[in-house]
Amino acid sequence: MMRKTDMPLFYMTVPSRFGEVGIIWLNKESNPSAVRILQAHEDQSMTEVIRGEFPGAEEKSSRTLETLSDQLCKYMSGFPVEFSLEYIDMDQCYDFQKRVLCILYQVPRGKVISYGQLAERISAPRAARAVGTVLARNPFPIILPCHRVVKSTGHLGNFGGGVALKKTYLKMEGIQLNEKDKISLDYFWQ
Repeated sequence: MMRKTDMPLFYMTVPSRFGEVGIIWLNKESNPSAVRILQAHEDQSMTEVIRGEFPGAEEKSSRTLETLSDQLCKYMSGFPVEFSLEYIDMDQCYDFQKRVLCILYQVPRGKVISYGQLAERISAPRAARAVGTVLARNPFPIILPCHRVVKSTGHLGNFGGGVALKKTYLKMEGIQLNEKDKISLDYFWQ
């Protein structure tokens, strides 16, 4: 979810083997800054998705955001990437959401965390469901890796891009799932 802005919005699309990824951005104090990352949709082109969610957005490239675009391409090709937060606008996020997303950003490639563990790390141990709500509305999937959050049992849980894509991302990052799509506790971030 994104706070309303009076600033003009722009978009770029990034090709990947999973379909196009969208970067919605604005010029904030003359610096291009991503306000949303949209994952590929099976039934719509990324341009259709963007026009539906951000009807006034204009297609425009940004030399600054080309680095982010390259990072996303690299990640989608299976390479390890350390995304930089300098390209995204976290000011649009609410306090609780920022706290969740900042801890989420620290979960390393090849590791997962449960909703409850994430809630504990932000000093809100009873807020696992609220954490899940934040993740469902994550404005920056992939960069802020909500696909690395699973149930405490090791089962996958939900994902905005679909469970199949979540499983693919985790496998790409070296996480093995058993025949019941369960992740071993060895992969949990401590």
